[in-house]
Amino acid sequence: MKHTLLFGVFVMLLIGCDRQPDSQVVNPEQDAESFVLKLALANATGSTEHKAAKFFASSLESATQGNVTVELVSTSSRLSEREVIAQVQQNKLDIIITPASKLSHLVPEMQILDIPFLFEDNAAVQRAYESSAARTLLSALDEQDLKGLAFWKGGFKQLITTAPLSSLSDFKNRRFRIMESLVLREQFEHWGSTTVPIASNHVADAFAKKAIDGAEGTFVNIAKLGVDNLQITKTNHGYLSLVMMMSPSSFDSLPSIYQDALLEAVKATTQHQYSLADQEGENAYSAVNRKWTITQASPHLIGKMKDVSKTILERNRMIFGTALVEQVLQTSQNWKAPHPDALLVALDADLTNLSALSGLAIRRGIELALDEINAQGGLLGKEVKLVARDNSMVPSRGIDNIKTFAKLPNLIAVFSGISSPVALAELDLLHQHDMLMLVPWAAATPIVDNGHDPNFVFRVSVRDEYAAEFLLDGALDVSPNIGLMLVNNGWGRSNYEGLTNAMAERDLPPAHLEWFDWGEKDISSKTTRLIERGAEVIIYVGNPVEGQKFLAALATHPTPPVVISHWGITGSEFAQQAARELERIDLRVLQTFSFIDNDSPIATSLAKRYHQQYNTLSATDIFAPSGTAHAYDLMHLLAQATRKAGSSDMTKIRQEMKKLDQHKGVMKRYQSPFLSGQQDALTPEDYIFSFYKNGMLHPIRSTN
Repeated sequence: MKHTLLFGVFVMLLIGCDRQPDSQVVNPEQDAESFVLKLALANATGSTEHKAAKFFASSLESATQGNVTVELVSTSSRLSEREVIAQVQQNKLDIIITPASKLSHLVPEMQILDIPFLFEDNAAVQRAYESSAARTLLSALDEQDLKGLAFWKGGFKQLITTAPLSSLSDFKNRRFRIMESLVLREQFEHWGSTTVPIASNHVADAFAKKAIDGAEGTFVNIAKLGVDNLQITKTNHGYLSLVMMMSPSSFDSLPSIYQDALLEAVKATTQHQYSLADQEGENAYSAVNRKWTITQASPHLIGKMKDVSKTILERNRMIFGTALVEQVLQTSQNWKAPHPDALLVALDADLTNLSALSGLAIRRGIELALDEINAQGGLLGKEVKLVARDNSMVPSRGIDNIKTFAKLPNLIAVFSGISSPVALAELDLLHQHDMLMLVPWAAATPIVDNGHDPNFVFRVSVRDEYAAEFLLDGALDVSPNIGLMLVNNGWGRSNYEGLTNAMAERDLPPAHLEWFDWGEKDISSKTTRLIERGAEVIIYVGNPVEGQKFLAALATHPTPPVVISHWGITGSEFAQQAARELERIDLRVLQTFSFIDNDSPIATSLAKRYHQQYNTLSATDIFAPSGTAHAYDLMHLLAQATRKAGSSDMTKIRQEMKKLDQHKGVMKRYQSPFLSGQQDALTPEDYIFSFYKNGMLHPIRSTN
């Protein structure tokens, strides 16, 4: 970046005769610096990127009164994409626009935008580009000496082949050109093809030399191909995302007022680029249609392509980060009318925050059940789809989610998540709309015993009233000197009532009680007081973050008490974060289910499908198994009730849920689970204790 200093001249006037003269500035010229930014483009003059870049240059120059100008330069054809990106990192170029796929070697998370069939339409793309997920992706470039500015539209991708594509078998053994991206390679491998990474400017030559049998590209890119006798199959299977980014050194060298002007120019240019890209896509389609025959892929082919590639997202979820995946999925969803031809079940859970793995466990249980249900024809002649929204364990967000779900005419139930306070806050609104809530995790007794008649809440999970007796029995196996460490919210108070009632019935006062707040930073003094008051075993009710702090405080004592924990700590990476403490502390966790040492045919079959779909290898890889098992069984119970109701009306489905007779689930064989006013399907006989071994929960019964 070039810049020149232009020093202003201050004119000073002396005013007054009889008093001390003072100085004032008349028509001051501020010190001004002029800057020239080099913006490198690979696309020719007249392309959308070139037009948008010119718009950006004009906007920035106008906003800075000519003090920041942008020089458009062409990238050398001799340089690879990586070399061009490296020039920005080395501050040899200031700004570039490049496909997101070409950044995958630096920021693997960028590949989430390469997931096949991620976006339904241009509106979904734009929602994703303007979301917090997009900002997260752009921020990830910071660690690579790059400053992400914006995502630009590149267009939906189609398939270009030397022979027609009419079925999935036509992909077999064909060689497809791709940009460098593991996800793109997986995409074609799932369809039966091999891949060849080739620079975009060599694609036509590769076709001419018969080095490839196909490629994917936007209509804009296809229109530029100087190759005859190609087959164009319209699939809209992927989207080409472009990233506008610049050298951090160049950005930091600008005065703050010019930095602000640049960012505002980026915003205005991005909106302009969206319009240009949409129009250019339409023009390119017409141009391609005049030169070649465009074949619309059949619904059968699209369905097969989607089906065999649907595991790609889940196989890469932990590489991308589960929070990022959920953000992208939620923002790209059309919440005004999602899947209008299907029936919907909704998930309202923590999907991005500290207990995101609990929400993911529930999601997977629902998905595995839906695979079976849809393979048998769905419900009421329709496919059943899952839609999900994150609540981050914040009650107000949960309420907003319920308001969104209430507007969906094809909804048959809402699944809740780990947070009892969120579920409790939603009860009135749910019942105002006669919405069915199915609870596979949250344990507070009043969620089900909520005072509403009719009651639309059904649970396959722990119930705190029952858990209190179970936890107390587990503590008494260690010592009658029992301390209580409880979170100060609706869930903690529900457990307090159950525990103190159970202890009173046994004439057993607690050695000491401590309350802590959600997010409390230091609970070491409370931990010390429990030990000083004689607690030899402590019942803990709380979430993972505070649980790790609690164990860390306990581990500083020479002989830490045994901890009997409710299962709230299991919905995250607690075991990894508390690995050192778990080596010193005897922690026993309430659970209901495990795939480990479970030889029941249903559990074995479900674990096998779990491994296939989510890229795991053994039962110990399945985190939060109780959440998955509960959600799986609840979804099948809902399906059974919906079939009997013969309607998607949730009032009628609720009536049939009450009358369910029996169901053989992965948890157990259910016998009239919701009959006689009882809407909790599990009893204390279904509870077990587990312990952590190598970061995973193992049932204590398996060690006998």
